[in-house]
Amino acid sequence: MNFKVKIFALCCLIISGNVFAHHSYAPYDIRNTIEVTGVAEEFVYRRPHPKLTLIDTENVEWEIEVPIMFWERAGHAQDAIKPGDEVIVRGWPARNGSSKMAMGGFTIAGAYYHIMDSIGQRSGNEAADRIESGEDLEQVLEDYPEPDENAERAPRG
Repeated sequence: MNFKVKIFALCCLIISGNVFAHHSYAPYDIRNTIEVTGVAEEFVYRRPHPKLTLIDTENVEWEIEVPIMFWERAGHAQDAIKPGDEVIVRGWPARNGSSKMAMGGFTIAGAYYHIMDSIGQRSGNEAADRIESGEDLEQVLEDYPEPDENAERAPRG
């Protein structure tokens, strides 16, 4: 295999890994912001999406996805949320009614940490339009599958 073909193949792997790692916000109700108050059980900072596990005031466990690109742009430390922190999370709830959400920002000890105000992702907005027009939720979400968190990904370059 010549050198140019190897470089081309490597570039394709890197691009496909990054594309695969990002998914639609279609599973979240991106037009309705909620707040959940609770105690951080675990905050795992990893790519493609850090996850916060929060136990709310009614003892419900929430799985909260953090948009890493916006987190990093805001300059928040990777350990900004620690187990035991009392946190108010602002974000978008799962459309299916489960205790999952996408984070837009959070408050700890009276300090608000902004991440993002809205989701402008085309697929998320397309899904919202389809659902609001009356299409079946499950049918719409089939068009925007979640990535396999355990799948091999190409390293970020």
